[in-house]
Amino acid sequence: MPKTPNSKNNYQKILVEKLLSDPNTKDAILQVKEYCEDLGCSYGAISNGRKWIFFHVSPRDKPWKKLPAFVINDIIFFKDDYTTAKNLFGYESIVNDHSLRKYIGHVGSTNDEVFYPKNSIIPYNSPVNSNKYAHILLSLSRKYLGTIPINDNEFMSKCYVTNKGHYDDLQRNVQGLVFDSLTPYFEGQGVIDFSDDKKGGAFALKIQEIIKNENLDNVMILFGGRGSGKSTFLKRFFYYIKPAEIERYAQVSLVDLLKSAQEHEELTKGIWEEVRDSIDTKKVLLQGRKELLELYSDKYELYKKQILEGLSEDSVDFQRRVTDFIIEKTTDVKYTCERLSFKLKMEGRGLIIILDNLDQFPPDLQDVCFLTATEIAKRLGCLVIISMWEERFYRIKTKGVLDAYNPPGFHLASPVIPNVIIKRLHYILGILKHSPDSETDFRIKTDYELDDIIAFLEICKRETGRQDSALSKFLRYSTHGDVRLALEFFKGFITSGYTNINEAVSHASWKFQSHQVIKPMMIPDRFFYDERLSNIPNVFQIRNESNSSHLSGLRLLDMLNNKSNDNPSSGFVDAKHLIQKFDDTFNRKEDAEKYLSIFLSRGLVESSNRIEDYNETVDQIRITAFGKYVIENLCLDFTYLDLVSLDCGIFDESLHHRFVRDASEEYNLYVSGNFMDRIELRLNRVDMFINYLIKQEEKEFSELDLSGEIKRYGSRIYEHFDEQKIVVMKSAKKKFSHVSF
Repeated sequence: MPKTPNSKNNYQKILVEKLLSDPNTKDAILQVKEYCEDLGCSYGAISNGRKWIFFHVSPRDKPWKKLPAFVINDIIFFKDDYTTAKNLFGYESIVNDHSLRKYIGHVGSTNDEVFYPKNSIIPYNSPVNSNKYAHILLSLSRKYLGTIPINDNEFMSKCYVTNKGHYDDLQRNVQGLVFDSLTPYFEGQGVIDFSDDKKGGAFALKIQEIIKNENLDNVMILFGGRGSGKSTFLKRFFYYIKPAEIERYAQVSLVDLLKSAQEHEELTKGIWEEVRDSIDTKKVLLQGRKELLELYSDKYELYKKQILEGLSEDSVDFQRRVTDFIIEKTTDVKYTCERLSFKLKMEGRGLIIILDNLDQFPPDLQDVCFLTATEIAKRLGCLVIISMWEERFYRIKTKGVLDAYNPPGFHLASPVIPNVIIKRLHYILGILKHSPDSETDFRIKTDYELDDIIAFLEICKRETGRQDSALSKFLRYSTHGDVRLALEFFKGFITSGYTNINEAVSHASWKFQSHQVIKPMMIPDRFFYDERLSNIPNVFQIRNESNSSHLSGLRLLDMLNNKSNDNPSSGFVDAKHLIQKFDDTFNRKEDAEKYLSIFLSRGLVESSNRIEDYNETVDQIRITAFGKYVIENLCLDFTYLDLVSLDCGIFDESLHHRFVRDASEEYNLYVSGNFMDRIELRLNRVDMFINYLIKQEEKEFSELDLSGEIKRYGSRIYEHFDEQKIVVMKSAKKKFSHVSF
C-alpha cells in the first residue's frame, strides 16, 4: 500500500492507478473487476482480512483507474469509525442514500483524498508565551472583566450598560439592521422587545403591574442571546435599583439553578429545596417549636382535633406526637414553601422568585425546570421569572411543554459591545490611578510598569471607541452581542504574547492594525490556529470528504448577503429554499447543511427561531453583522488566510508536504528570532494557498459547468493579498525587531 500522510488513519482514499503499482494488489483488483463485469456489478472490493479496498468498476464519466478507491487500513475502522462505516456501508445508506456512488469512485475533485497539514506538524499544538505584563492584566481581568458582583454597588453603577435597545451606528450592519433585534418568529409568539433604561423599561412596568393587581400566579420569561446580560439585568433591577413598589410590596428570592442537582430525578427536588431556603429570609425553620407550629398552624389545628384530642399537653405521648408532626411537615418541602409564601402574604407582601441560569442546563433538564417553575407559581401563588436563550424556548414550545401555559415573554437586546469595554476600561483606569498600593492590589512593582499599563489601557479605550479601528470592528462584529465572549476576546488580546505593549505605548497616537488584532484574538496563547479551539471559524475548511468545496462557506454567506440586500426590512430567507438553490447550483447539499450548522453556532448566521444548529426545525435565516464582516473583510485578510491555511484539509498531497515542511521551518525561525525570514515564509505560504484555491475554483467551474454569472472568489482574494503583502513587507522592514504579525 503506498504510504501517504493519511496511512495512519483507519481509512483513506487512494487513486486506483496508484494501487495498481503493486503487483499483488493489481492482480487481485483486476480479477475482482472481471468478476464484477461478468455479473453486471458496479462496485468491487478486495481484502486480506485486515485491509479492505473498495473501488468503482464501471464509471461513466472518467476512466476507472483515475478514480479514488476507499481503503480501510484496519478492521478497527468498523468500531472506531462506526458512524462513518454505517453511513457508507449500511443497508439504508446504500439503498436509499446511494452512499457508494457518493463516497467511492465519485467523479469530481472533491472526492479526492483529503490531507490535513496540521496532523503532520509536530509543534502544531505549541503554546505562545503571554506578554510581559500579562500577570498584571490577568489580575485586573479577573476582577473587572467578568460578571459584575451583585453586592458591588460602585462597580454596578459605573460599568453596567443601560443603553440596551438604543442602537448607535456601531450596533448596525451595512443595511442598517440591528445586531440583536426581535425576530419574526418571536414577534409572532407575542414576545415584547424592550429597551433597558435605568429603570428596567417595559419589563419593570409589567412586574409592577402584576404586583399592583396581585396577579402573582404567573411565570415570566426574559429572553436574550448568549452573553446578553440577562442575569446581570435581573440582579441589578431587583437588588440595585430596587423599585419602591417592589421593595414595599414584594420579597425577591434568587435561586441559582447551577447549585441544583444535575440529574433528572433529583432536579425538581433540588429546585424546591433552593426555593425553600431562599424565601425563608427570617430563618423561621431554624427557630423553636412555637414558631414552627405557628408556621404550620392550618394543619396543626386539625392535627390537634384529630390526633391530640384527649392527651395532656404535659404528657410524653403528646410531646412525642407534636415532634413527629413537626418532623413530617418540615420534610415536606413543597408544603413548607406554601406556608412561607402564605406568611408573606399575611404581611402584605407578594413573592417573586427568579430561577437563574436555566439555559445552562441540557434540553431535557430545561423541560423539568420549566415545568417545576409553573408548579411553583401555581402552588405558591407567586411570580416566577425565568431567563433563557431564545433557542431553548423554541425547543420547549415545539415539545409541548408550554401547551397548557402561555407565559408573557420579554426580549432583552444585547448592549453595544464597545460601550461595555469602554466602561470597564474607564473604571479600571480610575482604580489604577488612585490605588494607594498598586503592588499589593495588582502586582505592579514599579511606577514604570504602572505608567505602561495605564498608557496601554488608554490606547485600548480610545481604539475601542473609534468606529473604524480594527479593534472596535472585531469586537462588535465577531461577538454578535455576546458580552461574555467580547470580554473573553479582550482578555485574550491584552495578555497575548502577540500584543506588543511596549511598542504601542511608545507612540502617543498608536492605532492597532488588523494583524495586531486578528491574531491575538484568534489564537491568543497558541502558535498555530485550530478551528476546534477558536471562536472564529475557518470558512475555507472541507466539511465532508465525499463532496465538499473550500468555497462553499463563502458562497453561502454571499447568497445570504445578497438576499439581505434584497430584503432590508428583516433579511430573513427560507433556509430550505436556500439549501435547495445551493444544491441545484453546486451539487453540495451536505456541504451547505454542515456550513450552516457552523455559522449558526458561531453567530455568522442566525435563524428566526434562534436554533443554533442546522436541522429540519430551522425556518428562516439571515446573515449577521459577523457574517458580513467575514465575507467583506476577514476572508481577505493576510493574517486570517495565513492562520487557516494550515488548518484546512487540502486535496493536493505535494502542497500538503510543502505546508508541513514550511510550518516546521516557521516555528524554528520563531524560536531563533528570525523575524524577516519568517514573514517572507508566511507570505509565500499564503500565496501558494490562494493559488491552490484558484486552481480548485477553476476545476469546479469546469466540472460543474458553472455559468459566468457565478461569482469567483479566488482572483478577488489574490488581488487584495497582492496589495496587502506590499504593506506587510514595508511595515516589517521598518519595525522588524519589534512588530508581531
